[in-house]
Amino acid sequence: MKMGERLQPVDQANRVITLDIIRGFALLGILLVNMHFFSTPKLFTMMAEISLFEGTSSQIAEWFITIFASGKFFTTFSFLFGLGFFLLMSRVEEKGLSVPRVYSRRMIFLLVIGIIHAFILWSGDILLPYAIAGLFLMLFRKKAVESIKKWAIGLFIACMVVLALFSYLNSVLMSILDFDVPLVTTYEELVAEAMEVYQNGSFLDILLFRLGEEAPLVLSNLIVMVPLVLSIFLFGLYVGKKGVLRDIPGHLPWIRKVWSRSLVVGWGLTVIYVILKSEMVILPFHLHLPATEVLAIVSGLILSFFYITSLTLLCQKEQWLGRLSFLAPVGQMAFTNYLMQTVIGLLIFNGYGLGLFGSVPPEYGILITLGIFLFQIIFSKFWLSKFKFGPMEKLWRSFTYK
Repeated sequence: MKMGERLQPVDQANRVITLDIIRGFALLGILLVNMHFFSTPKLFTMMAEISLFEGTSSQIAEWFITIFASGKFFTTFSFLFGLGFFLLMSRVEEKGLSVPRVYSRRMIFLLVIGIIHAFILWSGDILLPYAIAGLFLMLFRKKAVESIKKWAIGLFIACMVVLALFSYLNSVLMSILDFDVPLVTTYEELVAEAMEVYQNGSFLDILLFRLGEEAPLVLSNLIVMVPLVLSIFLFGLYVGKKGVLRDIPGHLPWIRKVWSRSLVVGWGLTVIYVILKSEMVILPFHLHLPATEVLAIVSGLILSFFYITSLTLLCQKEQWLGRLSFLAPVGQMAFTNYLMQTVIGLLIFNGYGLGLFGSVPPEYGILITLGIFLFQIIFSKFWLSKFKFGPMEKLWRSFTYK
């Protein structure tokens, strides 16, 4: 479909399906990125600045994931969370219930699941920062639309400034104190230790390693992650309060404008990021790393807007809505499917499962991703043919509404 084609209005049910389609698409992208972390000690290889797979096909696969997926789908999912908060508020108010009371129960449940997921199962969890940032989201419940927009932009910029400053100071400190080589050696040792533990260790062995070596990094990362997630939540809340979802056809000019601008700016920044990341151009004096880190997040956020608006515009055509509807059941069971991806990943790669950790190059990781997601499409459709909600969605809803 050409973006300039005349779009036909869709009914309320199709507007909800559109959100589920976008959410399902985001889950595919999240799994694609997370596959790196399921299958390798990516957390430590990044810090040690080493790669486990040097083949041409592996490098192409890694660049594909970096350019089209990394940072784009986490932000898409976060945006939808903020939009979902607005929808939840509307439903709760219609039922005459207390929004703070219902929503706080919802976040407490998410917080408990996030703690279990992050520390017992897998360190790449996003539920814990979602739950913490979600609690702060209540502070913006009654703010005006333009105020929310200013807070979203301001908070995001503040996070980028802090991130750049931390990265710059860390780079300068390493240079002055000459700590770089010992730290890199330490991370290389952690890579080797992680390979051994995750390939051959029991559940308890892996748990102890995670709590000892990975948990401190996860907790320290929350300092920047929570306000960053909150800023993206606010973008979603802004769109909800703006009334876009209630009247998509009436907001098509605005959606097209966001689409065109995010297309140009997002991919433009991505090109600059790739140039810096591949070191075709190297910035002077400790600016290179801060610039690449900030560009990765900024371009990821803007391209997430491009993905969201692209799918929204496509879903205004009945034909495209039908073509993309296979993603809706996955998105409708997003909570269940997100956790399911972790469980399947652990059983494939960890020592208490198939023990393939560290032995699957990224090009095969893409194939595994597609296989798992295909299973989730089939499973979600089957489950929803029998039940109204996914199992985790049912538990979450039951706890939320008692």
